[in-house]
Amino acid sequence: MTEQYVGWALVLGLIIGGALVWFAVGRLPRGGNEIPPDERAVEAEWISRSIEARGGAAPPDLIDEVLELHADYLDRHEEGV
Repeated sequence: MTEQYVGWALVLGLIIGGALVWFAVGRLPRGGNEIPPDERAVEAEWISRSIEARGGAAPPDLIDEVLELHADYLDRHEEGV
């Protein structure tokens, strides 16, 4: 009967441990070089529409350039420059 409890404790520990690892890895920030260009383009388009909806003007090309510069900044910051 004790083996049954040990088995359940092992399964429960694996589930809780897996959930904690998933949560920790999922919450880690991504670096600038980890964002693919197609995702950056979608983000630039969304930011541009959001700014225009609030009365501003920011073309998607400009926003894409700003996001690229931000990625470069993050990469340089990681290197300690």
